[in-house]
Amino acid sequence: MIESPDARRLETGPGTKMIRHLITPLYHRLFDREILDFELKETKATCDNCAMAPKEYRADLKCCTFEPFIPNYLIGAALESASTAPTAVAVIKNKIATRSLALPIGLAAPLRFQIEFNHREDGEFGNREDWLCPYYSRETQNCGIWKHRGAVCTSYYCKSDAGPKGLKFWKALENYIHYTEMALMEESLVMLDFSPRQVNACLEYLNRVEGKGWELKQDSMPTELSKELWNGYFDDPESFYRKTYQRVQNLDKGEFRELMGDMGFDLEQRLLTAQKDATGALAKKKTKK
Repeated sequence: MIESPDARRLETGPGTKMIRHLITPLYHRLFDREILDFELKETKATCDNCAMAPKEYRADLKCCTFEPFIPNYLIGAALESASTAPTAVAVIKNKIATRSLALPIGLAAPLRFQIEFNHREDGEFGNREDWLCPYYSRETQNCGIWKHRGAVCTSYYCKSDAGPKGLKFWKALENYIHYTEMALMEESLVMLDFSPRQVNACLEYLNRVEGKGWELKQDSMPTELSKELWNGYFDDPESFYRKTYQRVQNLDKGEFRELMGDMGFDLEQRLLTAQKDATGALAKKKTKK
C-alpha cells in the first residue's frame, strides 16, 4: 500500500474516527471488521487543535511529551513506509546506530526518561519540552510515525464526546492493541530463534521505575550487554526490524487468533462491549438535545 505523507494530517482533525484509519495497516487483515469499521465521533479532543492548550498543555507540545515503546515489527514498518516523516526515519536510524535502548523487542525510551516520567509531578506532562517525543515532527506539529505508532499514542484521548464511557472505550482499545503488540512482537522473535528467557530479559527494560549504574548515567546500553540481548543479530539491527515486520505482514487471521489465545479473545470482547456502551452514551446525549 502506498501511503501519502500527508495522510496523518487528514486523520487528526475533528469528526468521526473509524478505527481502521487510526491503526497501522498491518492490523487491517488481522482485526475483525466489527472493530475496524467502528466509528466514534470525537470533537472535544483533536491533535491539530489541542483541547488542553494553553491552560493545561503547551500548544506546541500537547500530549506528545512522552516517548513511547515501539515494538520491533512497527519499527520495520515505519522504515518501509512512505508515510513516515524523514525526520522520524532519521531518529530511528540514529537510535539504532547509537544503541539508544534499541532492543530486539523494539525501541524503548531511555531508562532515565522512563524513571523520571514514572515519578512525574502534576503539571509536568504536556509542558516539559525535554520530554517531547523524538518521533514528533516540529515542522508539521504532528506524529512522524503516525501510521505505525503504538497502542498508547493510538488510543490516548483526554476528552470524549461519549463522556466516561467513551474514555473507557479508548482504554479498552489501548489494552487490546497493547496485547496485540506483545503477541506479535514475541511471535516475530520466536521465528528468529529467540527463547522465552531471552525475550523476558529484554522486557525488563520497559516501564522502569528505578535504575542503577549506567541506567541513570547514559542513554546507550553497554556494548557487551547489548550483544548478549541481540542473540547474534547485533551487527545489523535495522535488517532485523525489517524481518520482524515481514513476519507479521505474512501472518494470516487464523495464526493471529491462535497467538492471541483466550486472553486476547477476552480483551476483544471487552472492547466490543465498550464500543456498544460508548455508542449508547452518544445516543442518549442526542436524545436529550
